[in-house]
Amino acid sequence: MQLLTHFLELRAGFEHGVEHEPQPITLDELADRMYCSTRNVKILLKKMSELDWISWKPGRGRGNVSELTFLVTAEDMISKQAMALAGRGDYKGTIELIHQLGRGEALQDSFIDWLFSFFGYRAVEHEERYKDTLRFPVYKWLVTLDPAHSFFAFDCHLINQIFDTLIVYNHQTMVVEPHLAHYWEISEDGLHYTFYLRKGVLFHHGREMTAHDVYYSISRLKELGLSACQGWMTESIENMTVLNRSAIAIELKQPNELFLQQLSHSSMAILPEDICRDNEGIFGRMPIGTGPFRLERNDDYICKLRAFDSYFGVRPHLDQVEIWLLPQDLSEVGPSWDMVQVLCDHTNSRKPVGAVGKDSEWHQIEQSILGCSLLTFNRNKKGPQQHPHFRKAVDLIIGRERMIEELGGFREAPASSFLPTMDRKGNAFVYRTDFEEAKRLLAEMGYSGEPLSMYIYSNINEDAVWICEQCAKVGISIELTTRSKSDMMRLDTILEADLIFYHICLESEYDLHIIQTLKQSNSYVRAHLNHERMAWVDAEIDQILGIPSREARICRLNDMIEVLQEEKSFLFVLHRSQQTTYHDSIKGVCINDLGWVDFRKIWFTPNV
Repeated sequence: MQLLTHFLELRAGFEHGVEHEPQPITLDELADRMYCSTRNVKILLKKMSELDWISWKPGRGRGNVSELTFLVTAEDMISKQAMALAGRGDYKGTIELIHQLGRGEALQDSFIDWLFSFFGYRAVEHEERYKDTLRFPVYKWLVTLDPAHSFFAFDCHLINQIFDTLIVYNHQTMVVEPHLAHYWEISEDGLHYTFYLRKGVLFHHGREMTAHDVYYSISRLKELGLSACQGWMTESIENMTVLNRSAIAIELKQPNELFLQQLSHSSMAILPEDICRDNEGIFGRMPIGTGPFRLERNDDYICKLRAFDSYFGVRPHLDQVEIWLLPQDLSEVGPSWDMVQVLCDHTNSRKPVGAVGKDSEWHQIEQSILGCSLLTFNRNKKGPQQHPHFRKAVDLIIGRERMIEELGGFREAPASSFLPTMDRKGNAFVYRTDFEEAKRLLAEMGYSGEPLSMYIYSNINEDAVWICEQCAKVGISIELTTRSKSDMMRLDTILEADLIFYHICLESEYDLHIIQTLKQSNSYVRAHLNHERMAWVDAEIDQILGIPSREARICRLNDMIEVLQEEKSFLFVLHRSQQTTYHDSIKGVCINDLGWVDFRKIWFTPNV
């Protein structure tokens, strides 16, 4: 591996396509390029020559010109080494090599085909039995698997596979159902809840879950407060009492009609007190829960989940799931796997999106993503974004229909609310685009081209680039700044930005998740509200949580969102759709609200 690194460093110093053409060079020049002594250079050249990587003809006498001929390409070497590592089962080494040495556009098509043949479904023989394995690549990695700090949809999806909550919310029936708690009682005044836990539920490390773990998990979230993304969900809790190993009582400060839904949220997952308390620093990387999958591995490049055989519920059909992180540029040469998940058949043949017909063995699910893209304006920072005229001007500049037409893809429709189903209908809501009116508003407020920073957390964000280009047409200067996903969870980073453009993914409990967007400590929408408006939002939500009728709660929430929209505190931009392509042999495919195929439900027919 080290010799290969030296070869690639050496090859990088010469032009493309010089293989089999002698290159004049001295030993001293090679020593400078390879950062070592001439003695070590001779040793390295001898080893590379013996492997037929190069041909070396030394010049006579020190300092005289020699001839170096490359006999193999860098791309060949990367491919062969990666294949050799994978053949030995060293998948981590394979991925590390691709990340450290390979670029997507430089790798050969044959290598790309070989690499992607590893993904999809396969039955792996292990100890005289077959294990159903699903392996797939991603191009953006996990940030944390600690439920208290869950923020991004991918993280939340995996958290839901590893952990369980006291109760679950059935999105179809809109009814809360038993889970870790098999029964509960609520007092007439709605302030006292008693939960009775299932016995014999095991954590992944083998210990039985008790009411003390429930007490610890909820108390931890409450103590973390604003440092936890969803710490607000514990604000209504006044007191908790462990009644015995299988029962816990929770007392609220005031009635909260969404309390049971909050308990079903992934941030309220039940953790093992002994493991989490003693390993708080690494718990977000290697957590332990009671869920259908236990985490077996999570390093810089591979995350591996294995079905938990002692799961108290229905064991998953899949035996294991492997997720590989690949370099972002490979997404442009491999199958489109990012939000479009292509699940492969037993022979690993891949069908391009669109190659699906009535007689095909491949099928597609396409559905709207619950959520939308948003543009927030930081009203806690000095700058033109503080002025309502500026925010109105930006709204007039963003032609949503033209954006969809020009950029295409899975951009589905202009957004006028958080969910496609909640868009303002009436007379078919149409966004007004008016560059001249935007210029007038900017002139009236005295804007003279001061630059602003728009933060994003993806290097490839066509929507944000498009918006900046439109703003430039009326003299608004916006600089795009890409920050890491972990940085974009930090409140100090959020408050640095003048604007943030992102896509918010919601779940189907509309009232809870809109409130969550407005209350979450590091929500971009909340963090960019000024202090006066934030206090008003909190007071409104306190009242909304006490309203028994779901329809009345949603109506009150929509009125609140309307106020924020009138002053352009943030802008709705687009709704998106997503598509999953899968083979006949894969059953139970359904996409959850977070935009992912639920691993616990899919299964495979035998390869006959």
